[in-house]
Amino acid sequence: MGKLNEKELLIEYYEEILSIMNTLQVGVFITDGEGNVLMVNRESERTGGGMALEEVLGRNMRYLKDVGYVDESSVLRVLETKDECRMIQKLADGSSIYLTAVPYYKNEKIELVVCTERDVTETKTLENLLEESKKLSEKQAKELAYLREENKRRKSEIVAESREMKETLRAAGRIAQLDTTVLISGESGVGKEVVADYIFKTGGRSDKPFVKINCAAFPDNLLESELFGYEKGAFTGADVNGKPGIFEIANEGTLFLDEIAEIPLRLQAKLLRVLQEKEFMRIGGKESIKVNVRIIAASNMDLRTAVENGTFREDLYYRLNVVPIEIPPLRERREDIRALAEHFVQVFSEEYNIKKRISAEAMSELMRAPWHGNIRELRNMIERLVVSYDGEQIMAGQVRRLLFSGSGTKTSSVAEGGVSLRTLMDEYERDLLTRYLEKYSTAAEVARKLQVDKSTIGRKLKKYNLISQ
Repeated sequence: MGKLNEKELLIEYYEEILSIMNTLQVGVFITDGEGNVLMVNRESERTGGGMALEEVLGRNMRYLKDVGYVDESSVLRVLETKDECRMIQKLADGSSIYLTAVPYYKNEKIELVVCTERDVTETKTLENLLEESKKLSEKQAKELAYLREENKRRKSEIVAESREMKETLRAAGRIAQLDTTVLISGESGVGKEVVADYIFKTGGRSDKPFVKINCAAFPDNLLESELFGYEKGAFTGADVNGKPGIFEIANEGTLFLDEIAEIPLRLQAKLLRVLQEKEFMRIGGKESIKVNVRIIAASNMDLRTAVENGTFREDLYYRLNVVPIEIPPLRERREDIRALAEHFVQVFSEEYNIKKRISAEAMSELMRAPWHGNIRELRNMIERLVVSYDGEQIMAGQVRRLLFSGSGTKTSSVAEGGVSLRTLMDEYERDLLTRYLEKYSTAAEVARKLQVDKSTIGRKLKKYNLISQ
């Protein structure tokens, strides 16, 4: 007996092979190289349009197509094209199956065609389940991202006890979801970047890039390449591969332009085009690049005044000033001074592993200071108080020493205006005594140097809460 070919093996071991195929959860049927059906498993019979096994087995696919069993045959297409075929096949009962037919070659001739089929309805159901699972995963991912961002926000330096700052944050929260351009204004150090972070984290693009640039930190020519990038060979010293600008890097995300008033006029026109047309060209480029970026701009200058002075384009100002947010200075929201001071003490105590707290008298000194450098100045002051003195308590005298030292910001009431001569004299006297105490340590020595009675110095030290020093 000669060696059996694949078709003969299939016939010889028909029952064994069929038993194996019947364990599959996918329909399988096999034809020979002429299109005659050799084998059909149980799942294929179930999805095959209601025709019994004996009606199909041994039939040629051309006959089954002619009698309307199928509207088009994947087997016949394979025999015609000599290649694999994938298709949706409609059956006589109106149902459809997704079918893959693969030719099996022997001696460069198609020996068999093996077909797998799956009910389209079941496939659609599976796709729906996968889609629902994907949506659920995406929802869970978004919820997790939200919780992470909330945790970051709680750990951030957004401390607001004053009515003014709470209203500012409420306004920022409202516009965060609107995906519009925002202009944040306020004095240096009031927390414009912190509010920009808050808008980004609570907005709809929180899972996209957040790119920041200080426009005052770059020379004019370098700022253009940072913003818009350049093509290779655009100028001497340029990267041979070119470089993308931050608008490209921030695409689909958010771009924070700090100190935007410092952008030179010639670049303001290019920036306006990006905002209006959502496209730009790199330096040395010939094709426009489309971008979708949310802009948050900030300035410690009055841009309206800059427009009047001719240093800022009016059309760009109105394009940026879609939603303005003004952050009041710290001296106008003194309720925040206490909360911020306590917050910074905790931050730096943890950072330097030093246990510190603020005395009531020291807090009163902090509350009276004008803080022309705003939150940045207060933060710097607290850090110095934490690391510069021994003991667990920050004392009033320590605060005064830094406030009235040459290295700190002098908080004279002259800057406030509208104060009495007595207040100014008291302030000067307190400053003077603080300096003498730093140099001579004891009240008796201070009295000798100032040529007054020790009891007089003692009363004044008590008056100005310096006696604890």
